[in-house]
Amino acid sequence: MKINGIRFLFLSAALAAMGLGMSSCEDHPQHIESSWGDGMSVKDEISLDGATSTTLNIKATTKPKLTTEADWLKIGEVKSFTTGIYTIELTAEVNATGETRTAEITVTAGKETATVKVIQVSSDVVEIKSVLPEGDLDPAGGTLTINYSATGTPAANLPEWMRTVASRSLQDGQLTLTYLPNNTGREREGMIVLAVGKGAVANVTVRQKSL
Repeated sequence: MKINGIRFLFLSAALAAMGLGMSSCEDHPQHIESSWGDGMSVKDEISLDGATSTTLNIKATTKPKLTTEADWLKIGEVKSFTTGIYTIELTAEVNATGETRTAEITVTAGKETATVKVIQVSSDVVEIKSVLPEGDLDPAGGTLTINYSATGTPAANLPEWMRTVASRSLQDGQLTLTYLPNNTGREREGMIVLAVGKGAVANVTVRQKSL
């Protein structure tokens, strides 16, 4: 009976420990999957969106040290989540290269060394470079040229009194518009919105005095 009681207590303790371990893993944004030797476990590859941050979790016998040569990837403070589990926030700058880029993080804990590959896809970006002519538009109407830099051809949302001029310059990163004479008797204002993909938006506010 005593032996059975001991076995029962041991089994209960083991199940409780398993439950605690599972709940700890579920609290992490990412689970620890890959192993590097007996003293450390860490993911060997993580993926990032165009501009984002993520949490890297490491199981190690000692506090790990992380280094990278990628200037676009920032490594946060190594924090202890629980005994033997460490969490580190990784923050990436906006990837406006138009291509997927990679970096490597070297993780060292005691005698164990691991390499984590970081993959970041390109983000959609649109940026206004210049607007010609500058200042208020000609009351008699004319042409407005917007020079921009973007990872794709932006969709243009225009005021109703402006029209897009179809030209090869649009493919080169220029948006050329014509605008009508202002015969309304009052100064008018409009907003031009350039958008690429989801969330990449740039605005140009234009004003035109009345004739």
